[in-house]
This record gives sequence, structure tokens and C-alpha cells, in this order.
Amino acid sequence: MKTCAITGAAQGIGRALARQFTREGYKIVGIDFDEKASAKTKAELLHLGGDATFHRADLSSPEDVQQIATKLAEGPQLDVLIHNAGINYTGRFEGSDLSRQRKVISVNLHAPLLLTAQLLAHGKIAPQGTIVFVSSLSRFVSYPGAACYAASKDGLSSYARSLGVALAPKKISVLTVYPGPTRTEHARLHSPDNSKEERRMPPEDLAKRIHEAVKRRKRVLVPGFGNRFFATLGTVLPGVTEWAMKKTILDKLE
Repeated sequence: MKTCAITGAAQGIGRALARQFTREGYKIVGIDFDEKASAKTKAELLHLGGDATFHRADLSSPEDVQQIATKLAEGPQLDVLIHNAGINYTGRFEGSDLSRQRKVISVNLHAPLLLTAQLLAHGKIAPQGTIVFVSSLSRFVSYPGAACYAASKDGLSSYARSLGVALAPKKISVLTVYPGPTRTEHARLHSPDNSKEERRMPPEDLAKRIHEAVKRRKRVLVPGFGNRFFATLGTVLPGVTEWAMKKTILDKLE
């Protein structure tokens, strides 16, 4: 049985990914901070006929990241490793709590780097395996009101691109995913306007697209026509998307 490890696996996109890869026959190793949500998701996966193990970890803690790396190193090789866990903190940067901003950087950027390095050093990514980094559409369109979140996701994207080149000779694939607004509690919490939430991509749809991209060994996934359109617009006419993001997010945060 193939093994898929997923950070932030208990809720939202991570939960949808765990369910999707369970249906595809993978054993799931979930990493999450929320023990109650982890227990609930694990029960769902077992009900689907899957095999699942969950580990609790605070990914803002280097000590916890090291402990998780050690636990994973003691298990089977990973056919898929998905860095999905992410947190946000919105508001004007100059008046924000810098300790919370540092935590965003730690969870979203430092943890994936540290965990990936440890697992590669221990040879825990299987031949023909895939490492998935969940970045953000903000890489192309900006995210005023969440500057550190955007910085962390940009950093993750750049790291993944370079890592993919380095690991290609070892036949290890690296996929970077750039989701736009997704219908999750996390998005709902940090959006100043949820009146059009039904337009956001369901996490189950995103999970299917990620699995398909893994199967096809793609390097980049911008899921959905609308997201691809805005990514292209942000590349060609960055001022337009920056103005739009300011109007729809930053101005409403005030």
C-alpha cells in the first residue's frame, strides 16, 4: 500500500486530501495541531475502508517539526508528501502583532523546509515519489492585508521550483499548487466578505485536481479557469490585480 503524509490533515483542504487519497488506496499519515478534529477525520477515513494514523504537532515549533520528522523516518517511505498546513493573520502590517506574523512564517514556510530536508536526508521519499507544496494564488495577484502570508507562500513557491530541479535526477517529482479562494472555514475566517462564498472552489474539487496532478507528475497546478485567468492577469498586468485585491480585501479590512 502506498503512503501519503499530509500536514494540516484534520480540516479543510487537508481533510479533503486525506479522503481523496484514501479513496485512491493510500495509507494516510496525518499531521495536525487539533487532536479532536484529527480523531474525527481519522474515523471518517477508517469508515471509508482506509488506513490512517495521525500525529499531533505544532508546526510553528522547530522541536515539534523535528519530532514529526523522527516519527516519519521510523515509518515506511512516503510515496506522496503534501505540505498543506497553513495559517493566516490579516490586518495592516504596521499595526499587527509581530509574534503572530512570525508564527505565520514558521508554519507556512519554515516547517515545510525543515521537514522536507529531514525526510530527504533519511531517504524517506520513495523513488518516483512526489512532494506537494500548497502555495497560493497570491503568488500572482498579491495579498494586501496579509503580507506575511503572501511572503510565506511566495517563498514556498520559489523553494519548490528550485527543489524540483535538484530532485529530478532522483526521479522525485515536486508539485506546487496555487489555489485561489476555497470554501473552507479558514478562508471564511480571514475574508472580510463571505457573501459570495458559493463561488469559492469546494475543497473536494481541489483535492481531486491535486491527486490528478500528482498522478500525471505535473510541476505546477493553478486549479480552475478563473484562477488561471487571474494568475495570467497578475503576471501581465500586476497593477490591475493589485488594485482589485486592495478594493476587495484591504479596504474592507479597515
